[in-house]
Amino acid sequence: MVAELQVKNRPAIAAVPNEPALSVQGLNVRFGAQTVLSNVQMDLEDGRYACLLGESGSGKSTLLAAIAGLIKPQAGSIRLRGQNVFTAGGMQISPEKRGIGMVFQDAALWPHLRVIDNVLFPLRAQGLPVDRERAMLLLEKMNIPATAAKRKPHELSGGQRQRVAIARAIIARPRLVLLDEPLSAVDQGVREEIRYFLRTLFREEGIAALHVTHDPSEAFYLGQHVGVLHSGHLEQWDQPEKLFRFPASENVARLSGSVRSLPVKIIQYQGGKAEVALANGQKIWVPGADTLREGKPGLLLLRPGDIDCDGPEAAFAGEAIHSHWSDGRYLVHLRAFGQHELLSYSQQSSLGPRHWQIYPNHGWCIPAETSATQEKTL
Repeated sequence: MVAELQVKNRPAIAAVPNEPALSVQGLNVRFGAQTVLSNVQMDLEDGRYACLLGESGSGKSTLLAAIAGLIKPQAGSIRLRGQNVFTAGGMQISPEKRGIGMVFQDAALWPHLRVIDNVLFPLRAQGLPVDRERAMLLLEKMNIPATAAKRKPHELSGGQRQRVAIARAIIARPRLVLLDEPLSAVDQGVREEIRYFLRTLFREEGIAALHVTHDPSEAFYLGQHVGVLHSGHLEQWDQPEKLFRFPASENVARLSGSVRSLPVKIIQYQGGKAEVALANGQKIWVPGADTLREGKPGLLLLRPGDIDCDGPEAAFAGEAIHSHWSDGRYLVHLRAFGQHELLSYSQQSSLGPRHWQIYPNHGWCIPAETSATQEKTL
């Protein structure tokens, strides 16, 4: 019986008005001698959907586990809705008292419960009124037919099970939901469908979410804000457009799309632009970060759309070493200055000598050694 699975009601912590849904400050996590998270700082405002983007081993799932209370950090603090749930001085509120919804990679539904009872389980576990009408409405919004509500999880497809897990995570209206790679185990077509449901449903519900993924397209589609984790450091935490256009580091740039870099020397910096010297000695002006310093080395980050390789009068000589068809045009791999590889869109597939140039006001220059950790309120 479902009643046998009920646990003692443990009320979620009270919300403090005008406080972020989540605030993480100076968080450090170590496993033995290995530092997994280092001085992570981030604020997530109520009702916002954010994504954490990072490669395997970057620390993103560890950060979710720390926020959920499943592991204990060695330093820092975590606040939910203005209330401390962890401090390095010793406070550690248990996971079930944090009032957080969770969605895992494998759905993790109760196999012996019907779909409707899986969705209703958080309400019963917390001693809240059992709202079947809301449960059925959430299933409908997730494109689960009403006839499936009486089925067991094994009678559903993988994509349907994951949608049921999402409905279960928000049925009790938590102020924060953590999603750990929720779409990585479903097929591409289903993944795109669930992305749409996530984007619309969470905004309708006004529930804050922190979604972990290794897929840049997923992060930029879903995230009203996106963070990039690399080797345990949160290198940037920003709006998607700013993160794409003004990456704080080369790691951020590479994780947010196809990018290549050229080493440059900073000649001068004025009004958001830097005069830089390229490998051949030629000087050009490009947009750049305000952390650039005259006389110091820099990295000029270039995406395919920043470079023109079709103009015969272009400034620089190069060589097209590879090309392939991509989204109605060719993506050309260029060898520049004899040793650096760049990417450019082109209407031509031909290999061999090519002249290329950087479009005006394109590219983005950062210091050559950038280890940026930004703290932003989102």
